[in-house]
Amino acid sequence: MTKDEFQKTADSVGLVSDNKKNGTFEIILDKIESMKKYNSVECHLVLYPYSDEVSSRDFVFTPYEEYVRDILVKQRSAYAEMTDRFGNFFGLFLGVVIIAIFAIFKPEDLLSVESLVSVIGSYLIGKEIWDDIENILINLTKKMTVRMVENYYRFQLEKHSTLTLYSLFAKKRRYGRETIVPEKIDFIQHSNSQTLRLYFSKKEIRKIPGSSALMVTLSVTPDKITEFLEKGWLFGVKLSLNKSFICFKKSVELFQSLDGQKKGCLDEAGNWHEGSVFKRKTFTFWKIKAFLSKKLTDDFSLVYSKSE
Repeated sequence: MTKDEFQKTADSVGLVSDNKKNGTFEIILDKIESMKKYNSVECHLVLYPYSDEVSSRDFVFTPYEEYVRDILVKQRSAYAEMTDRFGNFFGLFLGVVIIAIFAIFKPEDLLSVESLVSVIGSYLIGKEIWDDIENILINLTKKMTVRMVENYYRFQLEKHSTLTLYSLFAKKRRYGRETIVPEKIDFIQHSNSQTLRLYFSKKEIRKIPGSSALMVTLSVTPDKITEFLEKGWLFGVKLSLNKSFICFKKSVELFQSLDGQKKGCLDEAGNWHEGSVFKRKTFTFWKIKAFLSKKLTDDFSLVYSKSE
């Protein structure tokens, strides 16, 4: 990403307070026209209030928090839980290895009952133990340049139906502006903070007619809004601009936060740099992620805040 491309994506994520609706904020994806050349865009949001009287139960990301809660209680939702199929592939791989061993060392028994049982057993065992193997690899490589990483997303948008299209049409009427719908999401709630991960496909990005769209609405409960505003909060943003080919993905990842009204970022040692953006280039194949470069830059702004 050149310096000119940086400037085109400046102030890409906005936290906009609605003065007409006390306790309501719109989180905007801006400069969308500069993102249309990418295969996908990811935006991860973290909100952590500084007041010890405001917990994660006192604010809501609408509408995605409701979608996730519906899924968790087994209700139908616009999103469905994603399944990781690599355990099946790993089991199949072990089965193929067993077949190869029989073919090389005992070809006369290749079609025997013993061979068949061994292949099926290898498949079932590989499928069951993959989660444990994956967790071990994630923990062993988490401080390395090349790492095994977990899936960022747990839920995927159901295929569009006629009713889905009506729902999206009504959503624009409800919020009074263009909205952008993520293909994949994840929602993490801790006692004092919430994290929302959003993945936007190339198709969704390119169909937005204007330069900005509403990603999500943040609502703080009326009895906590004064405390929320007075003590402040950390609003963290990660924006990932991705170019993909089959299973390969090359990304430019940008990090910046609002500490109250001050912009800045943390480096990898956890030190705060006011006015800076942390930039990282990564290359991903499946769940294997290589961290190619990283740096702090002061001549670029990712996040903005304003009132309307």
